[in-house]
Amino acid sequence: MKTDFTPFKIGTVFNPLRQVIGPVTTSCKTIEIKYPSRLNAMAIDPSKITSNKNLVYTPGEVVFAVKIYKTIKVELLSTKNSLEIDPNSKRAPLIEHAYLLMKNALKFDNGIKITVDNSQEIRHAGLGSSGGLIAGVASAINELFGNPISPSNLIQYLAQNHGEEIDGDSKNLNPVQCIGGSAAAGLFKGGLLILAGESRVIATMNISNTYKVVIGIPKDYIEFDSKILLEKEMTNFDKFMETGKTFGPTLAYNLLHYGLPSMVGGDLKPIGKIIFDYRFNMGSIKNCSYCYPQMVDLASKLAPLFLNGNADVLALSSVGPAFFAITKKQDMCASLFEKNNLNTIITDLENGTYTIINKQ
Repeated sequence: MKTDFTPFKIGTVFNPLRQVIGPVTTSCKTIEIKYPSRLNAMAIDPSKITSNKNLVYTPGEVVFAVKIYKTIKVELLSTKNSLEIDPNSKRAPLIEHAYLLMKNALKFDNGIKITVDNSQEIRHAGLGSSGGLIAGVASAINELFGNPISPSNLIQYLAQNHGEEIDGDSKNLNPVQCIGGSAAAGLFKGGLLILAGESRVIATMNISNTYKVVIGIPKDYIEFDSKILLEKEMTNFDKFMETGKTFGPTLAYNLLHYGLPSMVGGDLKPIGKIIFDYRFNMGSIKNCSYCYPQMVDLASKLAPLFLNGNADVLALSSVGPAFFAITKKQDMCASLFEKNNLNTIITDLENGTYTIINKQ
């Protein structure tokens, strides 16, 4: 039972797969997929990320899947029980961790070569790059063996054994909190997904292609190692606890009575209001400013995009520093982002799951 935030050995399984898997056989020799990214719009109860209960976190979250992809290729090797990671693949410790988690769950003895094209990703900026990489590799391996693990169980298994790499340490990972949204973005259909309880997807909604996603990352943001970020976050746990205790019941009520019904009707705006209130009016952005001190001031400059109706969703993603807008007025949103010294990415929402681009 792990209750601290000290590093652990790559491949450690704290919470076994909650699904009985019989003997597995390969369904192909090579599989290549592209895996989408997620934006974490809000937690439902942020107090539940402040204590480690064997890597099980239950704050719930609202996420959007976007068409920013990693490409993962998995190939069978002739040698048994061997792992080969293509040297051009970034973040080898996370790739190895995903491989070992899947080996533990599926009990295969095949040798595997893994190649990942994630050269364009930005670490620790709020785009779920770590969870998305692990989920992408795990999903490709699952696909290689005919998908014996269900999407719901795979999300939970990966979230509850999640870790992030430590610069200069190829053997250990940090137990960074994971809710499951990065995995869900590629395993469930819907541009909007709600997770609750122990990383369970409880609602999804397709979003009209009339919307664009505008993402802004501060040009002067300095990327931190996960160990430094986790230490900074821990000094702010009291703030997350207070916000969760004060507003958690309100957020849950609003999602149940306004957010979920609006999703049934395909209306994004009520969810957008709930997200904006959480981020801008309930202290969330201030709580997350440990990773980028200018965040509160920046938020006040971007808020008019939502208040004036130019963006139906405006939020920080995860703990930032990336902000994003979901809008039908992309030029206006991008212009204000750029005016405030943000590197801007414009992309689309992903209503599908990961895509197989090659299978042999």
